[in-house]
Order: sequence, then C-alpha cells, then structure tokens
Amino acid sequence: MALDLTILYDNETIDAELAPDWGLSILVVNDKEETVLFDTGANGAILEQNAIALGVNLGEVTHVVLSHWHWDHTGGLDTVLRYAPNATYHVPPGVGGIPSHKNATIVGPQPIEIVEGVYSTGVLQNTEQGLVLMTGSGSFLVTGCAHPGIEPMLEAASQLAQPIGLLGGFHGFSHLEHLSDLSGIYPCHCTQRTADILRRYPETAFRCGAGFKLELPAASAG
Repeated sequence: MALDLTILYDNETIDAELAPDWGLSILVVNDKEETVLFDTGANGAILEQNAIALGVNLGEVTHVVLSHWHWDHTGGLDTVLRYAPNATYHVPPGVGGIPSHKNATIVGPQPIEIVEGVYSTGVLQNTEQGLVLMTGSGSFLVTGCAHPGIEPMLEAASQLAQPIGLLGGFHGFSHLEHLSDLSGIYPCHCTQRTADILRRYPETAFRCGAGFKLELPAASAG
C-alpha cells in the first residue's frame, strides 16, 4: 500500500526534460489508481508538456484540488478541464470560474476526504486548503503557498494524524524550529527560506522541483 507523489510543475526542475516555471502542480495517486491533481501551475502548455514528459496522462485525473485562487496555482485549469472534464473539483471560496462546473464543490473549513488516504485540511482563513496524505506513521502535509501560515496548516493536518512530513510552498515561514519533529521536509515553489531550512535540517530536508517523486507508505485500511 502506498501513495505516489510527483511534482509536475515548480519554479525549479530536477529533470532536464522538464520546463521550470513559477507555479505549482502536484499529482498524488493511491493504490486504487484514484488520481488527485493538487493545483495546476501557471501555464497550461507547460503543465501539459511536463505531464507528457513524465508519462502522466492528465485524462486519468479523477479529482482536482485547488489550494487557492492565485494565478500561479490555477493558470493551467482550462487545460485540466479539457483533459478531465468529468473529474471532481474541490475548490476554496473565491472568484474562480470553476464552482459552476457540474462536478465542483466548494470546500468548507473542516477536513474532508478526497479519495482513500488523501484529505483536504479544509479551507483555512477562508482562502487556502492543503492536502493531507495519510501514511502508516502519521500525516504528510502538502501546501500550495501556505498563506494562512505553516503552523496553522500543520495544526489542521494534526486533526487527522500527527504530521510527519511537509512538502510545498512555505512562503515567508520563518519559525524553523517548528519543523524539528518532521522526518521529511521538502520546500519548493514560493518558499523564501529554502537555504536556511536545508542548512538547519541537513538530515531531513531535501531539495525538490518538477520531476521530484516520493512514495509514501499508506495507512492500513481499517
């Protein structure tokens, strides 16, 4: 049992065949081949190009989760809608056009299950949600930009299970001591203190970018 995570879109890339660009998009697949796309990057053509290079068929996406409505997380939305018109879209409140889609739901403040092993934190401060991946040893938090703050988002994840890892945009997060209990720290996209995090946690913090893959052991059913 495992959850497979792949970064499709990021400011940096670890694969020369992929295009870096400001924005974020992350694919998560569970053992039932339910496929969750978290954010869509800033540019649909780049998202499509990177997906093809990684052997990812966007037409197999079953669920789309938008962290928040900023352009660098929703710019590829039209491309995803074209590939996956029948996917279920889980979005925060805001000015985006997707709520009128037949399979769109606006997420509230409480955690909800997206697919087996994958949850939304619920929308914090009425603006942004993260993903919580349930592993055999705790929860793994995935953030878009973490505008509400890393600490509140980790707290939201802890409602489901104690966080053991964190990946995504950390924005201006500076209280690095709050990461000391995590076994995996993966700053990307809009993180302003990546160098400080890598220096402070050389054993548990890692560089990532488009093309980065991570396999997480899923929590046992029941």
